[in-house]
Amino acid sequence: MEPKTPSLLGTVLVLLAGMSWGTSGLFVRYFTALGMSAMQLTLFKCAIPGVVLLLYCLLFRRDVLKVKPKDLWIFICLGVISLTFFTWCYFSTIQATSMSAAAILLYLAPVLVMIMSAVLFKEEVTKVKVLACLLALAGCVFVSGFIGNAVPLPFRAIATGLLSALGYALYSIFSQLALNRGYDPLTLPTYAFIFAGLSALPFAHPAEIIAAGSGSPLKFIGMLCLMAFMVSLLPYLLYTNGLQRSTPGRASIMASIEPVTATVLGALFFHELPDLWGYLGIALVIGAIVLLNLNINKKEIR
Repeated sequence: MEPKTPSLLGTVLVLLAGMSWGTSGLFVRYFTALGMSAMQLTLFKCAIPGVVLLLYCLLFRRDVLKVKPKDLWIFICLGVISLTFFTWCYFSTIQATSMSAAAILLYLAPVLVMIMSAVLFKEEVTKVKVLACLLALAGCVFVSGFIGNAVPLPFRAIATGLLSALGYALYSIFSQLALNRGYDPLTLPTYAFIFAGLSALPFAHPAEIIAAGSGSPLKFIGMLCLMAFMVSLLPYLLYTNGLQRSTPGRASIMASIEPVTATVLGALFFHELPDLWGYLGIALVIGAIVLLNLNINKKEIR
């Protein structure tokens, strides 16, 4: 398979996906205050989009539901490992420590994606990609406020944070495997969300969920649906379509806009204004994204 030529549209789609993912912490904080666990949030984050996409496909795009039996394992891994496992780890990290610390641990993923993509897809590891990856990682460190923080992170937070990076990295890898086999971008999130929702269901504890939403049921349901759309349905559709016009390593680095978005939202909603390091981090992440796309020929924009 010939290497894909990245396009500006692919860049925009991945950036929008990263920004949408950046809202995750807002919802985790809201529902954690109501007493919900990370696995319960994972269930709704995955199950609601899964049902929506399945109904849409049954009504309008039945062709995308066709999967070869020999490829089914890819979609199971995409759902259980890349979505359920990653989401539970990431949400658990946010609950165990700060949003900023969770972000820096998560965004070790681009390094993993770049290494795995080079091995599996022969994606070229250029000096530009290495530099962009280092800039993005440094930017995430600065944005997170990790520098100067003398309080050690709990071991559980470090463990789940590193595992969330692995799960996040594997989404790009499994997605690329499916795309390389000719599957429609809509097929990937549809089956991924279905398998993810099914795998999280046994750990849901319905009584606890009912208790969490008993105070204001309509608002509770509305917030669950909004969370499912903002941090799940929308970004995964954007990212999968963006990945079709990019490469796993490049897309993973560009999605580093997520912690920058989280920093901005933290400042707006919780008055968590970044210091000088935070502003430097934002500049580094944006610089990494620009660096990755300097070589996109204007004729390739589509």
